[in-house]
Amino acid sequence: MSDTAAQYQALLSRIAADGTSEGDNYVAFSGGVDSALVAHGVHRVFPGRALAVMALSPSVSREMRASAEAVAAHIAIPLRFVQTYETENPVYVANEGLSCYVCKSGIYDAMKAIRELLPAGEVRLFNGTNADDLSDPTRVGLLAAREHGVLSPLDYLRKEDVRRLSRHAGLPNWNHAASPCLRSRLHSGVPASDVHLHRVESAERIVRSTYGLSPACNFRVRHLPGDLAMLEFDAETLATVDPALCRDALIGLGYADVQIRVFRSGAVAFTPSASDS
Repeated sequence: MSDTAAQYQALLSRIAADGTSEGDNYVAFSGGVDSALVAHGVHRVFPGRALAVMALSPSVSREMRASAEAVAAHIAIPLRFVQTYETENPVYVANEGLSCYVCKSGIYDAMKAIRELLPAGEVRLFNGTNADDLSDPTRVGLLAAREHGVLSPLDYLRKEDVRRLSRHAGLPNWNHAASPCLRSRLHSGVPASDVHLHRVESAERIVRSTYGLSPACNFRVRHLPGDLAMLEFDAETLATVDPALCRDALIGLGYADVQIRVFRSGAVAFTPSASDS
């Protein structure tokens, strides 16, 4: 047995130990590579007792929903949508470091509410948190996961390991770029309002179409203070991009100006200082 195959079997064993065969196992699902691998594992270990749950709100784009539906269909795990209302919470809208906590709390509350509508029985909640996430100080949603007793079977795996195991499992999105919620595109302090979230969604749709970007390409439209649209691309893509091609379209959405720079994950996130920790 190869090292990858052995690690894959070890992951399934961990899911088997964490999950339940007496109740149900719900996976917080986005369609990204991390939650897809967990959903695949949970469905394989607990067929008939596995459910992928995706939260819908203005922070989730239509493209994210469509991708999640396709991945869930490939896995053959049932997918259920729940509505969340984080954009009605002023702490979330303020976007000053606690938005992710508010959002994740709402998602886990909604997942638990599903159980209340079904026959009595235990439920285990899973997410796709990996080892790299645990060292990221901007991921305050991890606190919400701990408060809700959410299980993270990938928390010992680096992102590169997750992708390798996902490829081994035959998942179609194993090499897709990360695509977190739309709120992550807003610079800290830029309000996470419905207007700003929908604007970013429209802008990214325009940029992806204009430059013919593949799902494996890292790119973002960052909404910076002063209504500046900062287009971020992988270094090799950045060298070929002419921002003038989509500038007028983005100005038409309400941006004051358009600039470009190299992609960096978490480039606009609130990062707590030493005095905050």
